[in-house]
Amino acid sequence: MKVQTHLTAQQIADLKLDGLPRSAYRIRERALAEGWDYLERPATLGGRHFSIAALPEAARADLLAREAAKRSDTPRAANENRRGRGRPSWWDEHPEVAEAVEAYLCQRKLSSTVILDALRADFSELPTGRTLRRFIKEFEERRTALIASFRNPDQFKGKHRVSIGNMSATVTAAHQIWEIDTTPADVMTTDGRKAVLGLIDRFSRRVRFVVCDSESAQSVRNLLIGTIRAWGVMPEAIITDQGSGFINRSIVSALEILGIEHRPCPPASPERKPFIERVFGTFTRQRAEIYPGFIGHNVAEAQALRARARKETGRAVIEAGMSAAELQAAIDAWTDGVYHLTVHSSLKMTPMAKWQSSPASAAAAPGEDVLRIALSADVGPRMVGKRGIQWRSGRYWCAALVAYVGQTVLVRRDEDDMGALFVFDEDSRFIDVAVNYERAGLSQQDFARQARQHQDQWMKVQRAEMRDRMRRYSIDRAAQDIMRADAEAAGKVTSLPMPTHRATTAAIDSIAMPPAPKPARTARPAIASDPSPLAELTIAEKVAHADAILGAAGRGEPVDESALRAARAYAASTEYQVEKIMIAEFEPRPPRAVPTDTAGPDRVSGQAS
Repeated sequence: MKVQTHLTAQQIADLKLDGLPRSAYRIRERALAEGWDYLERPATLGGRHFSIAALPEAARADLLAREAAKRSDTPRAANENRRGRGRPSWWDEHPEVAEAVEAYLCQRKLSSTVILDALRADFSELPTGRTLRRFIKEFEERRTALIASFRNPDQFKGKHRVSIGNMSATVTAAHQIWEIDTTPADVMTTDGRKAVLGLIDRFSRRVRFVVCDSESAQSVRNLLIGTIRAWGVMPEAIITDQGSGFINRSIVSALEILGIEHRPCPPASPERKPFIERVFGTFTRQRAEIYPGFIGHNVAEAQALRARARKETGRAVIEAGMSAAELQAAIDAWTDGVYHLTVHSSLKMTPMAKWQSSPASAAAAPGEDVLRIALSADVGPRMVGKRGIQWRSGRYWCAALVAYVGQTVLVRRDEDDMGALFVFDEDSRFIDVAVNYERAGLSQQDFARQARQHQDQWMKVQRAEMRDRMRRYSIDRAAQDIMRADAEAAGKVTSLPMPTHRATTAAIDSIAMPPAPKPARTARPAIASDPSPLAELTIAEKVAHADAILGAAGRGEPVDESALRAARAYAASTEYQVEKIMIAEFEPRPPRAVPTDTAGPDRVSGQAS
């Protein structure tokens, strides 16, 4: 029994399925708006037949439920096979062969002859050619979705994969999400075959197309700049695929500067941006097919068009009938004059009406200069040297770069103006526009002299500020504070005595107990050590005591030998030397002598009377 896969508009209307109109005219209108898949058949056979798999989910569910109810009410014979007949078929008696044929067909479309040859390697009993062809036809009609999932995953996603949800539910206002994609133009122009970049607002379905040479970063920037400028708003997020024109550094950094979120889809995921994919198909069906130079949107259609051209002109070549500019004008006319003013079945209104009904405001477009700089091409990091920024054998300079000499900056450029570079710091903050001497209208010498003047002026201000800081933060004063702190810390360090025993030798005993000194010849009393122990004196008192003993010994005065030895030992210690340094550094200096003018009795201290 043949499984019916397509129905005419009148048949669908007569079924009165859930969610669908009740007239053939409305059915055809709905199918055109939603892009249902169809087969074109002669008018005698009902004309265009729409695929049941392309019907809305609710309608398909209603139809399946009705067919299931019919099957449950049909009585079955006890010996009925899977084809609904009482006598078992050849395939029921050879199920392993049927499984092999189904496996072959899911891998690729094969003729019955090739399949028979493949079966001979594993099976001894084979079906007849007629039986095999009938089985292949029934299997391909009955398991269309399964076969497509293996042979053509993209077709399965587009035609058979269950999609009950609606991606538009992810947005609640206009310009929250823009979808961007590109497709080869199916129209040959006098300028060669072009590509078409498309951008659509997911909330309102408002769309813009740009005819370009290829999906390049420059084309994507032109599309974004033109759309933001034309619509006067910026989106919150942009969804693209992994094409090189969408994920290159220039576009990614430009979107970061503008604060636009970039959401690249995983590879082979057209369902993540369904609206731009659908509008490309709508444009092809409604307009591209009637433009002169249409070359078809698949290989079979292209071959048919070339065959017709050969019959008409003798050459299997499709002649271009319009230029790239004329194609752009035709697309703009269809977009603004037809598409934006046509009621969409899913929106229940036109895209323009939906756009105007947005419940929330969108971010306003920045100024023209900001937009041009932000969406400029990315050059990358460059070092600011004494010759400014060097790029493509040119030297670029602006006054603001004097503060960045020796540092790395981020550079972008306007592809329409090679004489200027847009300079940003490493935090993506705009610095200034650097130009070369030709753009500045100066000679190379004057340009260099002007750059030197910029640096001199900047250095003058910076050096003045630094001198003021150096007066407030002197390294000499800081060094004195460090030395004072070291001395104070050294005076506070104490250590516990280690357990010792007295070492004695004849020499040590002779030194420890020297003979009594001889009487001095002068009447001046001998200087002895302070009877108070040294441990009880301050550091300053210890130093003064040692200096007094050493001074007396130096003058030839009689001094106690043990006290002299102790003074000499202390003078060699670190504590003594640090204290002497501190006294020399911080002791008040004597006032300078005032010169006396001896010219006359009335002039004193060199001052006028």
